[in-house]
Amino acid sequence: MVFEFLFIGGEKESWLQQFEEDYEAKIGHHYKIKITRLKTSRDDRSQAEAKKKSESELYLSKIKPTDFVIVFDERGDAYSSVQFAKKMEQWLARGKTRLVFCVGGAFGFTDEMRERADAVVSLSSFVFNHHVAQAVVLEQVYRAIAIQKNLPYHNP
Repeated sequence: MVFEFLFIGGEKESWLQQFEEDYEAKIGHHYKIKITRLKTSRDDRSQAEAKKKSESELYLSKIKPTDFVIVFDERGDAYSSVQFAKKMEQWLARGKTRLVFCVGGAFGFTDEMRERADAVVSLSSFVFNHHVAQAVVLEQVYRAIAIQKNLPYHNP
């Protein structure tokens, strides 16, 4: 099983780079992990729809038909950490070779991208900067693993 994280943004904040390395090691202790950063266009905010479309096309080009795809979107289903761990356990049981976790850019995803997703999950009723959302996804995926494996990380 491979956990692949598809993130928008080539350049990272230094804090995010360290955070990513830490959680890549934590998750990598249990599953193969790959973090892929997709380069976004330099379109400005006035080109939001075009940017969202081109970014969603980038994501779709990296996804295989056999992947189980989780899109993080504010319009998705909300779960507690324990509920998310149970969902992830169900997704793992489907026998796919890759779970692909997608965090969009500033303008989110197109309907086409959400329709391709096998699960659409909301991180919060808050909207996060995409770097913060990436960190939250990595942490929650590791927390779900810790819950599943009874590791001393999650405090109920």
